Amino acid sequence: MDVLTPSGSARTPRRAPPSLSALAAAFSLLLGVAPRAPARADEGALAALEAEQQRLFDRIAPAVVFVETGRAFGAGFAVAPDLVLTNAHVVGANDRVTLVLPGGKQIEATVLERGKDDVDLALLSAPGAGLPALHLGSRALRVGAWVAAVGHGRGGIWSFNTGMVTNIYPQGADRPVFQTQIPLNPGNSGGPVFDRSGDVVGIATAGLTDANAINFAIRTTVACRTLARLRPLCEVLTLRAPRGVAIFVDGRNVGVGPEVQLPAEGKSYDVFAVIAGKMHQRKVRFPETRLVDLAQP
Repeated sequence: MDVLTPSGSARTPRRAPPSLSALAAAFSLLLGVAPRAPARADEGALAALEAEQQRLFDRIAPAVVFVETGRAFGAGFAVAPDLVLTNAHVVGANDRVTLVLPGGKQIEATVLERGKDDVDLALLSAPGAGLPALHLGSRALRVGAWVAAVGHGRGGIWSFNTGMVTNIYPQGADRPVFQTQIPLNPGNSGGPVFDRSGDVVGIATAGLTDANAINFAIRTTVACRTLARLRPLCEVLTLRAPRGVAIFVDGRNVGVGPEVQLPAEGKSYDVFAVIAGKMHQRKVRFPETRLVDLAQP
């Protein structure tokens, strides 16, 4: 985010009789109280930060929905006009849930898919929702990065909270998440965690009840790996090979079969694997090609 700073310099005022405000300021100084600086039309860096955060909220909030099952509630967000991503624990064992859209309209949604390997995600079909879709980012996260969330905390729906990334767990960890100190509540579960560009980098999933502002989000790259119906909307290249076979992209080992998801950009990739002693190689361009199965001739 570009930060704007005040430009120009102040002009020397003409001499004039003391005003009431000047006398009040002088009196405050005599009492040892510093006078409050007058408001300025240009408030500099803080005004720019405030305006940028409001712009992000106005962009993100219309895509966030309230998810209700009758026994629990949470948040979700549109990844396509009629597709909503949320947490599996928000929808529970239900096949159908109620969504409340930002304008107050209620619609029924169907659970299309739940995250494999017990990843806490669910994809919902919401026909007729007509929501603005959020972009699923694939850039690498770093500790200290600014992030924010929109969800439904206790006592406040469509709430906006900001913070930063405080820890990133390894891809192969038991909890494929990153940690934030965004102040979130249970109603935020399933809502988007996004960066300063407005790209969704995670899905809020859990927090520690015995600590202040320690919360976790599932990375969007994990969502793309565990939800097959989400992949066409992700900036990832899916690579397949027999189990345990190393997969190489542009000469670099990116993982082993049966499947690897690689964050991708609009460029060409040289993909290969050695299967049963034979080189299997493909040259592909993303996004024209999103799936490469090296085991197929």
